[in-house]
Amino acid sequence: METPSKPHIGRKISRIRELRGMKQEALAQVLGVSQQTVSNFENSEEVEESRLGEIASALGVTLEGLKHFTEESVFNKINNFHDNAI
Repeated sequence: METPSKPHIGRKISRIRELRGMKQEALAQVLGVSQQTVSNFENSEEVEESRLGEIASALGVTLEGLKHFTEESVFNKINNFHDNAI
């Protein structure tokens, strides 16, 4: 049986940023870092907790929302919103 791999936090940061329509440069500006630093975050499997909180806030999500983000959860929320709006 295959052991579950640790979630890659950088991919989650990148995907949420993309879904928000935000470029790396814009996120970098909000965080007060360089675009290269944002790129490094997005390529990292782990980011320190204090920095993650800042990133989550800049992306307009909670720290828990960032940590537990999945593509599936986004589509479930969209579908639930659509179903409830009808």
